Amino acid sequence: MAIQAQAPAVTLKAIGHGRQLTFNAIGVPAVLVFVARETSDQPGAVIGAIRDTYPTAGEVLIASIADGRAFPRLIRKVAEQIMKSSYNDAVKDLAPGQKPEDYVLIVPDWDGALLTPLGIDDVSKQIAVAVIDARGGLTGVYQGDDPQTHVLELLERAIG
Repeated sequence: MAIQAQAPAVTLKAIGHGRQLTFNAIGVPAVLVFVARETSDQPGAVIGAIRDTYPTAGEVLIASIADGRAFPRLIRKVAEQIMKSSYNDAVKDLAPGQKPEDYVLIVPDWDGALLTPLGIDDVSKQIAVAVIDARGGLTGVYQGDDPQTHVLELLERAIG
């Protein structure tokens, strides 16, 4: 088996509850779903496929990483408000007992601190996914036509 690269040692803060995620030290297998405003409707099928197999955040943590590189500093507050609205809508749909800080992770990456080291250039047409194992190893990154299948394959490798 090939040696896995480590996930970037980057800490970003989620919208809403403010949970800080350090991506090489999450502690459970994690899927990062990278989206732009134009592709914010695409992650549902991927997240559904993951949750069908791994229903709890204790098994697999899922975070939506919003590509904020296109937003100048002056309009970031507006973008944050839009993300906060999405957060509020998602929290309403949580099952009893599910905590937002485990199940609703919308994380802006304003400067590409996570996107750039993972080699993700553009998510405005198609989302990208990255899978990190429990020890912070980067299992893989995928951007293409079948993210559901690829994310589950990467998760199988990450979980072993």
